[in-house]
Amino acid sequence: MRGIGRIGAVAVLLAALGAPASASECSVGDLNGDNVVNVLDLIDLLLCFGLPADPPCDTGDTNADGVINVLDLITLLLNFGSTTVAGGTFPATWINGGPNCPTEPAIQVHAYNADTYILRQSLCTNFEGPFIYLLFGQDKVLMQDTGAGGIAIASTVYGIIDTWLADHQQESIELIVSHSHAHGDHVAGDSQFNGQPDTTMVGLSSTAVASFFGISAWPTDIVEYDLGGGRIIDVIPIPGHQSAHIALYDRQTGLLLTGDTLYPGRLYISNFTQYIQSIRRLNDFIADKTVCHVLGTHIEMSNTPGDDYAFGATSHPDEHPLPLERSHLIELYDALLGMKGAPHIEVHDDFIVWPL
Repeated sequence: MRGIGRIGAVAVLLAALGAPASASECSVGDLNGDNVVNVLDLIDLLLCFGLPADPPCDTGDTNADGVINVLDLITLLLNFGSTTVAGGTFPATWINGGPNCPTEPAIQVHAYNADTYILRQSLCTNFEGPFIYLLFGQDKVLMQDTGAGGIAIASTVYGIIDTWLADHQQESIELIVSHSHAHGDHVAGDSQFNGQPDTTMVGLSSTAVASFFGISAWPTDIVEYDLGGGRIIDVIPIPGHQSAHIALYDRQTGLLLTGDTLYPGRLYISNFTQYIQSIRRLNDFIADKTVCHVLGTHIEMSNTPGDDYAFGATSHPDEHPLPLERSHLIELYDALLGMKGAPHIEVHDDFIVWPL
């Protein structure tokens, strides 16, 4: 390996191990969340080396394979230095229904980082098993979706907020309840938030969404929404799956939230023309942005490429990971263009294009 340097040698080793061979711009390896990957993170990882990725060692599982091992060490070393966005982690597994239903919680709460939470509704309570997101700024916390109903979503969310306020020694914060789109499995918990203190509900129509966020020309305008403390969210209209659908880009973490427009599953398209325009708009928007993960609101695929669970399944053994990447959005756009105006069902490894 003489002549390729230490980083090159690590890259060669990564390739041999089947791991990514390029450094990430997305804070991978920043285990303590101080926006730099340094010796403190290395020490934290080494203390957990060989252990299962359970708290407090879960932050060291950079590839979400359930154990802290040499791949995590190499990834950390590749990312040594300052980071451009706030990093975060995913759990090794999400609650996935099936035989676990007697003991599985109705809601799984995961802190991606100290200011970003991902909630997953149990498949045991509703086969949709939707994901819900909470993004904390200094003045506001933006919630995307309220779930499919039948769960105590409000008490769970207000509990997370109370803990966050205590940790930040802050008196109060305004909760903004918004939605990826207006389908029932994403708005069924709305009634639990109506009339609650320090809570603002965003309406469900495209007109109501545009009015709240200040979108003057729907769906072509992309606007900024300030949560305070420097956390800016870009709101991107993306009708096609549903008329009031939006995506959210979080500049602080590099996360792109795409709702039901892109996720590991069946991408139901109600208006093909609008949908392809929305995917083009998303691709154009992220062209010069840091995109660490593309996060949708369902998982309907298994880890077997091209394999989806039966519609209505309440058991998801061997689930596909939640995060997709920039490349999947490009792949989706290329697939739509390739249909040449003749929409049809098309199976890909990580999603299925499904015009209705």
